Amino acid sequence: MPEPSQSALMLLEDILGRKLPPEYIDFIGIHDGATPEDNAIAVGNYNESGVRRFISVADALAVIAEVEGFPIAIPLAEDGCGNFFFIDQGNGGVFFWDHEIDDEHALVAPNLNLFLEALMPFDSSVVKLAPEQVKYAWIDPSFKPEFD
Repeated sequence: MPEPSQSALMLLEDILGRKLPPEYIDFIGIHDGATPEDNAIAVGNYNESGVRRFISVADALAVIAEVEGFPIAIPLAEDGCGNFFFIDQGNGGVFFWDHEIDDEHALVAPNLNLFLEALMPFDSSVVKLAPEQVKYAWIDPSFKPEFD
């Protein structure tokens, strides 16, 4: 992955009003916009989320400017469903931002390095939804199960 430009890093710092954390700068120097091999992480006590890609610095600027309700924080990764992981510059924690839930962010890891260590391969067999989490389901009418 190409390293982000110094001007893009400075613009991100200007927008956020703070210096970027050194571990973030080191990380994006190698993985700016990369797709992780291990692409799932626990969110809270009962859920798991995918990590589709890490947000490039150029895309981070767009997320902050264009995604309604996104906190003033460093966009780190996205799940592919409109939700993001971000770094809180106040405490360095990595949080999960759900675009459907206002002002409630789940702490995923106390820092970027622990977030990266917590990534794991996605396993659909561990996904469990509570009935209230299922809003809509579509079943292909041509599907005909066969029973013995």
